[in-house]
Amino acid sequence: MNAVSGFAVFLMLVVSVQPAVAAGVALREGSADWTANAFAGEAAKAYDASTAYSNPAGMTRLNWNEADLSSTVVLPSSQFSGVNTIGGQVTPGNLGGPYAQPLLIPGGFAVWNASPDLKFGLSVTVPFGARIAYSPGFVGRYQSLVSSLTDVRISLAAAYRINEHLSIGGGPVIDILSTRLTQAVNLGPLSSAFGDAMADFRGSSVGAGFTIGALYEFDDSFRAGLVYRSRVQPTISGTQSVGFSPAIGVVSPATAATLAARTGSASTRLSLPDSVSLGFYKQIDEQWAVMADLQWIDWSLVSTLSIIPANHTPATVLPENWRNTWFGSIGANFRVTERLLLQAGVGYDLSPVTNSNRTTRIPDANRLLLGGGVTYNLLTNVSVQLAVLEVLSGTVKIDNSASPTAGVIRGSYDTEVTTVALGMTARF
Repeated sequence: MNAVSGFAVFLMLVVSVQPAVAAGVALREGSADWTANAFAGEAAKAYDASTAYSNPAGMTRLNWNEADLSSTVVLPSSQFSGVNTIGGQVTPGNLGGPYAQPLLIPGGFAVWNASPDLKFGLSVTVPFGARIAYSPGFVGRYQSLVSSLTDVRISLAAAYRINEHLSIGGGPVIDILSTRLTQAVNLGPLSSAFGDAMADFRGSSVGAGFTIGALYEFDDSFRAGLVYRSRVQPTISGTQSVGFSPAIGVVSPATAATLAARTGSASTRLSLPDSVSLGFYKQIDEQWAVMADLQWIDWSLVSTLSIIPANHTPATVLPENWRNTWFGSIGANFRVTERLLLQAGVGYDLSPVTNSNRTTRIPDANRLLLGGGVTYNLLTNVSVQLAVLEVLSGTVKIDNSASPTAGVIRGSYDTEVTTVALGMTARF
């Protein structure tokens, strides 16, 4: 039945919920220090415990034990304007309200100084995630309503200094993902008479990957880092259900039976992309330091997605055709006093989505990032951090046909995001 075929489509977009703070569904936030410099120099900074995640090789520069904690609040401002049409008729409804929901992103890092040349690290981050929820009467409700994705990554790492210039590091990661997706199901005249049926998917998965990195110190003031983060390809297993008014079942038993056949277990295999990062850090003098990062992300892995129902009904295949992307940023630190450090940075993040494949679940766009922050040393071994990041996407267009029963949605998305991060580091 065409009315429920869109449900399989919405399930397949599990990795594509938006908006997130970085391109696709990536979340770069994790450390307040990263945020302050707009993520510049992450692969080469290596001056606090967050390097256990950003470049494990950098842990060799820490001749102490350290624990870092950060918490980031993502505050989006979002608006859709446009119409949805089905068979040439305008779909009644509203514009969905502020569809992007706030996010809280925690980050935790620890480094153990086993010896001058051998270090061990642990990090807990949320590298992918999003919260998006249109109001129930959204004109595009047959394409999407609620999209929730949370990805928690636990990383273990070890680092070893080979000589005075070169260090290497890396380790395994465990990836825990959970999601909930909903949309309305268009039942034609029955929807007009009794209201829409609602499709709901909840699923989770556990996957594994690894990170390897190298840090080369040209001298005490200049260093470069190179990091490869592997793809993670878990299988999401969950339950899909379609709920509807009991009156619909009375009026149309055949419809009730068709919807019931779409209720049960289902799974899909997805790819969280691998990436390569190159970073530089230069301490110019006692006050000034500059840094830069360049990253390549393998988003083309999100090409064709398949949903496989457990009840052996036909699988659905949908091309996504995401493109590989680049991210670049530059930043600077200025030490005002021995206790006070000012930070700033600017970055640009290309989106894997273009005008040709933007959907209500993926209203993604290229992003300009402007960051700033301050670090204050409370004690010789304890510091606190505050960072603010503005993410500017501008206005982007959408002209997408999800399925005959979902219709064609045309209009524009306008999204801006402010993130505020607080952090604390302690050496012992």
